[in-house]
Amino acid sequence: MKKYNINKIEEFFKYCQKEFKYGWLDQDGKRHKGVNNGKIYSLQSPSELINSKLGICWDMTELYRDYFASSTNLKYETYYLLYDDGNGCPSHTILVFYKDDKVYWFEPMFQNTDCNYSGIHEYKNINDLLIDFKKIWLNYALINKIIPKDYKKDNILLYKYDKPKYHINGYEMRNHINNSKLII
Repeated sequence: MKKYNINKIEEFFKYCQKEFKYGWLDQDGKRHKGVNNGKIYSLQSPSELINSKLGICWDMTELYRDYFASSTNLKYETYYLLYDDGNGCPSHTILVFYKDDKVYWFEPMFQNTDCNYSGIHEYKNINDLLIDFKKIWLNYALINKIIPKDYKKDNILLYKYDKPKYHINGYEMRNHINNSKLII
């Protein structure tokens, strides 16, 4: 990020918020809008995302991970929340980081006018953050009708996950998540 003159977390946040559009690339590099197709989706590397300027939360979270690993000395973690409906499994991934005995949700993506929660949000602890993440995502999912109003609470799953391999498809990403730490 040094070549973009990005030296602070807040500068990186603004860059992410401004530069990227929601969409995805398939395994042939073709651009798509909207929700990904698990069979042909391809998880981009951070440099590929910077070039394409188009990604879903999975791609964006890997860019965030790369930034925090290479440009800060802060502890960070990534989380995946999904509603397991047996079909598209609506989901969202986030990066959190720890600084000065606080934990922060780094969220440049939630810029939807119906549910805007874009920002760097501070919490006392990771439990409070994850409870809020679930609440905010459920609100977003209900407003945008990506889960049913009578959703099953047991179908909401939260995982802490490590860095996946780049260029995996959506099913492989889901397999990576399923083999990660389930948060109860």
